[in-house]
Amino acid sequence: MSGQWQDTAARKQAERQSRIPKAWLLPSSINVDQDNVQHIPRECGILTPAEIRITEQHDATSLVAALSKGTLTSKAVTTAFCKRAAIAQQLTNCLTEILFDDAMERARSLDEEHRRTGKPKGPLHGLPISLKDTFKIKGYDASIAIASLCFKPSTTNSALVDLLLELGAVLYCKTNIPQTMMALDSHNNVFGRVRNPSHLALTPGGSSGGEGALVGMRGSILGK
Repeated sequence: MSGQWQDTAARKQAERQSRIPKAWLLPSSINVDQDNVQHIPRECGILTPAEIRITEQHDATSLVAALSKGTLTSKAVTTAFCKRAAIAQQLTNCLTEILFDDAMERARSLDEEHRRTGKPKGPLHGLPISLKDTFKIKGYDASIAIASLCFKPSTTNSALVDLLLELGAVLYCKTNIPQTMMALDSHNNVFGRVRNPSHLALTPGGSSGGEGALVGMRGSILGK
């Protein structure tokens, strides 16, 4: 039996890495061996100037207003936060499940509905929202960092997930936690330890350490 959980962890981490588009991988010229990495997203060249503005110059309220009015598309906003979340993951190990492809498809659908009707789908129309790993999203694991629960995708959504989708949100990633969420350091044997983007030698805490690191990197504007 020895080595089984290690093999599962390696497979899960490889799956997660494979869901980051190659164009969003940090270039080797970027120095990631430093204490504070919060400046790297705006300097690494992966984000466009418009995407930097979207992720840095808005809060959730102003983004929802722009999305509802149609001055920003969900595709543009979702792309910006998916890219920034990918960067944050590479620097802080903050993600578990990556839903970028599904998120972009939903964003396109919401934009089309807005163009067709002239109305937002709901009060969260087109807004990307991150969720900690414990919440069930159909088709993705909710392993809470237990190896025996990996590669067993959820067949239903958590009630919160259905509510967010009904309100028009876009779900694009799930975030790292302590194993079973019962610790103050977001570290586990499947995904490893989350690092604090303001000082990589420190913990972002828990149980929402992955969420904290992602929000701190501006890779999420609103998470649970």
